[in-house]
Amino acid sequence: MEFFIKGYGCLRASISFFIFLIGITNISTASVWAAEGSYLDLLLKKAEEKQLYRDRYWEVLLHYKKALTGVKSLIDDPKFFLSPDGKDNPGNELAATLKGFFKDDLLDDTHPRCRFVARYEWLKNELNIDESQLPVESCKEFNEAYSRIRPKSVVLVFPAAYVNGPASTFGHTLLRIDGDYQSKLLSYATTYAAYADDTNGILYAFKGIFGYYKGYFTILPYYEKIKEYNDLEQRDIWEYRLNLTEDEVSKMLLHLWELREIYSDYYFFDENCSYSLLFMIEAARPALRFTDKFGPWVIPIDTLRAMKNEGLVEAVEYRPSKGTKIRHIASLLDERAQNATLRIVGKSLKPEEIKESDPGGKIKVLDLASEVIQYRYNKNELTKEEYQREFLNVLTARSRLGSPGDGDYNIQVPLQPDEGHGSNRLSMGLGLKNNDFFQELRYRAAQHELSDPSGGYIEGSEIVFFSMAIRNTPADEGLRLEGLDIIDIVSISPRDRFFKPTSWKVKTGFIQKTMPDGDEKLVYHLNPGGGFAFKNDNLGLYYFMFETDLNVGGSYKDTYSLGIGPSIGIITEITEAWKMNLLANAFYYGLGDNHKSYKVSAQQVVRLSRNNSLNLDLSWMRDFETEQNELKLNWNLYF
Repeated sequence: MEFFIKGYGCLRASISFFIFLIGITNISTASVWAAEGSYLDLLLKKAEEKQLYRDRYWEVLLHYKKALTGVKSLIDDPKFFLSPDGKDNPGNELAATLKGFFKDDLLDDTHPRCRFVARYEWLKNELNIDESQLPVESCKEFNEAYSRIRPKSVVLVFPAAYVNGPASTFGHTLLRIDGDYQSKLLSYATTYAAYADDTNGILYAFKGIFGYYKGYFTILPYYEKIKEYNDLEQRDIWEYRLNLTEDEVSKMLLHLWELREIYSDYYFFDENCSYSLLFMIEAARPALRFTDKFGPWVIPIDTLRAMKNEGLVEAVEYRPSKGTKIRHIASLLDERAQNATLRIVGKSLKPEEIKESDPGGKIKVLDLASEVIQYRYNKNELTKEEYQREFLNVLTARSRLGSPGDGDYNIQVPLQPDEGHGSNRLSMGLGLKNNDFFQELRYRAAQHELSDPSGGYIEGSEIVFFSMAIRNTPADEGLRLEGLDIIDIVSISPRDRFFKPTSWKVKTGFIQKTMPDGDEKLVYHLNPGGGFAFKNDNLGLYYFMFETDLNVGGSYKDTYSLGIGPSIGIITEITEAWKMNLLANAFYYGLGDNHKSYKVSAQQVVRLSRNNSLNLDLSWMRDFETEQNELKLNWNLYF
C-alpha cells in the first residue's frame, strides 16, 4: 500500500508536471500567435497611415490605371490577385498581400512571399519588416532562376517590321537581360506576346483588335529569339542598350518573375507587346511614367523613340538578318557565280569543283553557300544529317582558301528605325479636279505609306492605320469626307535567285467612288491582292499584282460592285530625298453594278527634313464612262 501510495504520488506529480508543461507550451504558442497577429496589425496600420496603396510603385507592380470609377488593373488573370476585388481595389490587395506573407500553410514556391517577390521587397523596405516574424521561406525556384540569369544590364531589342507576317506588321520589342556572360547570345530575353494559333488572317485580325487573345510574358535564351527573328523571318535587329543601374535591372527581374504564367487580354493597338513591356521599365525606374504618355494606340517604334527622348538609351547596335547577309554577299557576285552557289546548295556541284579563276570569287561563292545552307536548315528545309554533311563539305573547301581580307562583308548600317519620320502625319493640300479647285486636310494615326520618305522604314512597305481625309470643294458640294482608311497594308517584297516571297496588299475603309450618274458617293471599300515584285538597280522596285475590289453602298443599283483586275507599279528612289511612285490598274466589275474602272497615277515625294515632306500627285481615272483628272500638292508634317 505504501508503495502504491508512493507510486500514486509519483504519478500525480508526473501528471501535474505534464499538465504544467502543456500549459507553458499553450501559453508560449498563444504568445507567438498573439505576437504575429499584433505585428501584422501593426504593419497593416503602418501601411494605411502611409497610404502605400496609393504609392506610384504599387500602381506599377499591379498595373493599375485610371478607370471610369477609381482604378483598374490591366492584368486579367485572377491568380495575380490575393484579394477577391484586388483588380480594382489597391487597398484591399495590399492588405491581402501583407496577410499572405504570414501564411504558414503553403509550400515555399507557392507562398505569396515567393510568388510576389517584387511586392515583398518593396513592402519590406517601406515598412521595415522584421523577417524573423515571418514564416521561413527558401523560394528555391526563384533563387535558382535569379542565379542563372544574374541580371546586370538591359537592352531593348527591336526586330524590324515583318510585313509578310500580320502579327508583326508594326515590328516588335523585347528586352534582353544581360548577365556576366561572355556571349550576349547566352543572355535571357523577355517578351510579351499573344497566345494565338489561328491561321485565318481575318479571324486573327478581328480577335487581336478586340482582345480575344491572352498575352503572356515569357523568358527565353536570347539565341532562340535571334533564330526566330534574324534567321527565320529575315528581320534585321536593332539593340538599344539602356542606362539602367544593376539595382534597377534587379527590380525589373523581380517584377517579371511575378508575371510568369499570368495573362492579360492582348490588344493589337494598345495593350500589346510594346505597351506591356513599359511596365517592366517602370518597375525598374517608376519616375519615367511611360505608360501614361500614350493615347489609344501604342506602336513599337514610338515606345522606342520615347525611351530615346528620355535619355534612357546609351548605345545602339545593328544585327543584320540572315537574309540581309545573303543578299549582300550575292550582290558582290555576278550571275555565273550566283548560279554556281545555287548548284552547290542543290548538290549538283561539289564545293571543290568551282571553276572560278579568282580565289576571292571562290571564297565569296563558298561563303554564300554556307549562309544559304544555314538558312535552309533553320527553315527546316534540310534534315540535321543533310545540314551537317553539306555544311561540312562547304567549310572544308572554304578552309583551304583563307579569309576574304578585303572587308567586302561589312554591311552598311542603314538609318536607325527611330530616326525615320514620325508615325503620325498631318497633311494639308490643295489641287484641281476636273478644273475645280479644292483644299484637303488629312490626318494619319500610323505609320508609313509608299508615298512617304523611306529612311528608317522597310523598302516597299506600307502600314497605315486610321487615315482620314476631309476635302473642301467650294464650286461643288463644299466640305465632305474624302476617305477613311481603317487598315492599309502593302508588302512589296522583291524576288531573286535565293528568295521567292509573295507580295500582297489589303486595304479597307471608306472612299469616294463615281456612280453611274457621274456623281461621287462615299462607299465601303475592301481591296486585297497578291503578286510578285522584282528589283532593278536602274529601274527600282517594280511589281505586278492581281487584285479583288469590293465596293458597298446604297447608291449602287445592287448596293454593291465586285471586281477583279491587274495592277502594276514602279517605286524609284531618284535621290535620297526624292522618290517617285508610278501605278496603273484596271478592274472589271462583273458582280453587282457591272462596269469597268481604270486608274493611272504618278506620285512624287520630296523630303524637306526628317519630319517634313512635299507630295505632288497626278492621276487619271475612269469609272462608268466618266473620266476625271486630278492634280494635288500636299505638305506633310510628321510627329
